[in-house]
Amino acid sequence: MILDRLHGGLPDGLPPGRLVPGSSPGLWLSDEPVVAPGRLWARYQAQQRQTGWLPLLMAWPCATGEGHDVAEIDAVDAESSLRDSWASYQETRSLRPPHPAIDEIWPNEVAPLLAADPGPPFTRWPGLAAPSPPHPGPSPDAVARAAVGQMLHYFTTRFIAHIALVRADRTADLPALAGWESDAPALEFSALLRTWEDRFGARVVGIEGSSVFVSVASPPLSSAHAAHVALEHVLTGASNLNDGTFPFPDYAEALRGERLWSFWWD
Repeated sequence: MILDRLHGGLPDGLPPGRLVPGSSPGLWLSDEPVVAPGRLWARYQAQQRQTGWLPLLMAWPCATGEGHDVAEIDAVDAESSLRDSWASYQETRSLRPPHPAIDEIWPNEVAPLLAADPGPPFTRWPGLAAPSPPHPGPSPDAVARAAVGQMLHYFTTRFIAHIALVRADRTADLPALAGWESDAPALEFSALLRTWEDRFGARVVGIEGSSVFVSVASPPLSSAHAAHVALEHVLTGASNLNDGTFPFPDYAEALRGERLWSFWWD
């Protein structure tokens, strides 16, 4: 049986957990939050090329295993998807508050924030941002291990982490393959994450409900490059980047040299 074959490839020494029945390509979840989740995550990361199971931290189990398949991610053109999002974003921004349509989209307290935000410094779709030159220092996988420690500080102030393993070839595919339970556009997001892996050394390291955490080995360093990358972030539709909390220029500047990116959707 396929479950037996998949289970045979799981890493040794797993905590109590279960392979989710019917999951494809395969999802294993710990039954309870684990002790020393960062150490376990790093152990399974070190074995992932041999086992084919990629580790993912979860504040609580928030994936069903019934996600998209690799062929569906392959079929998504990330740049075309963002271009469509750009058109919608520009249309929405053209409805400057006060406007009846804006009132339907955002609560009253958000509209003034959006009105004061100058938005991105682009008048037309600029295409995907250029890749960052590889930064000197740790590899993307090593940066991911460091980011896990930073992320766990966030988790452990409010939650404790479960460990998940997903049968996958690259971490970018994890949101789409795992059957992540959120309002995020997981398929399109995974397609975009693939390009971030290639351009910035990104790795998906954890999920907290509708939030996802991404380590970045080669983040943008200049203001112009950061603004271009920030536009891609905004066009994911992530709520934390579209609710008026951070004016676009401030968010873009905060991305310079930042090696842990996070996104959440309502």
